[in-house]
Amino acid sequence: MKTSLYFIVTVLLVVACTPKASEITRITGSVEGGNVNQVTVYVLDYNIKNEQIEVTDGKFSYELATNPAVVATFTCNMDGERVSQVLIPDGSELQLVFSSDGASLTSSNKKSINYRYQEVDKVYKEMGDFTSKYVALQRGGAPKEQIDSMAELRRPIFEKLKTLYREDVEKQKDNYLSVRGLMGLQGELTDEQMDSLIHTLDSTVIQTTRIQKVLKDIHGRFRSKEGMPFVDFSIDAEGGTVKLSDFVGNGKYVLADFWASWCQPCIVEMPHLKELYKKYNGSEFTILGIAVFDSVADSKKTIRELELPWVQILGTGDIAMNAYGINSIPHIILFGPDGTILKRDIRGEQIGEVVKEALRIQ
Repeated sequence: MKTSLYFIVTVLLVVACTPKASEITRITGSVEGGNVNQVTVYVLDYNIKNEQIEVTDGKFSYELATNPAVVATFTCNMDGERVSQVLIPDGSELQLVFSSDGASLTSSNKKSINYRYQEVDKVYKEMGDFTSKYVALQRGGAPKEQIDSMAELRRPIFEKLKTLYREDVEKQKDNYLSVRGLMGLQGELTDEQMDSLIHTLDSTVIQTTRIQKVLKDIHGRFRSKEGMPFVDFSIDAEGGTVKLSDFVGNGKYVLADFWASWCQPCIVEMPHLKELYKKYNGSEFTILGIAVFDSVADSKKTIRELELPWVQILGTGDIAMNAYGINSIPHIILFGPDGTILKRDIRGEQIGEVVKEALRIQ
């Protein structure tokens, strides 16, 4: 069998011209038109949290271990304005420029995944601009026709962004683009769909901090669906160990409010809860507060200021959130007398309706 010399030469040329990823990704940077002494770098998966890079004569450099599954954020303060650039350490030589017009990134590899990231990011920012205008019209009490018109302008951009996310989840399984795609599609997919898609990704991607957090949340929700027994957890408090089972599954309906003092939507729900507590607290029903990601001092201060009368579990950090796969608060769950999860993620007037139905109150 004869092999074409042309074919061999072509293959050699392609191999020779294809950039090889390095174990180290080198970032060379410059600052133009501003007085900047330091650049900050943050890489969640490398536990690099706001490390300071010195800028000398408008130049700086940095090295990261190559891993296309992770993402880094470089930030500087230029004339009072925060300027940031996200990059993926994909093994190519990266050039980062900060200026008064923003930040820009180029790569030695014309096929660097950083260019795809920028392509999708441009659409993301465009959608963000329309979303801000849409929210401003709503809050400003604009006519319905004007609000609906803005929603129509936003819709095709939103659909385009979702399409890009789906493409990245399908085609970029070994790098951070699939991570961002999954994050962007979370509201569109069921937990089962999300879990299934995650397990089609490369193992390096699955092991990233963000994906592990998503999996932990999903599996927490799998364990705590409506109709299932409550998931117990315990924390070390001032008076000793406190468990959820100290309050749930002991013969009462318990409305558990996962909240924090810094969470404004949580504070908005408090009047609804106080009204329910005043009406129904007793031998059959009560409310339990579960403060998450909040200092005990801040929680206690808010409890005093709002005069919240029900029992609270304080200082749970992320323990309570992880137990129930909660990724946003407020999150309110109604437990039955035996601890069965009757309803979860209820808000506003729905809270009262659910409680009344459970207590069989007309």
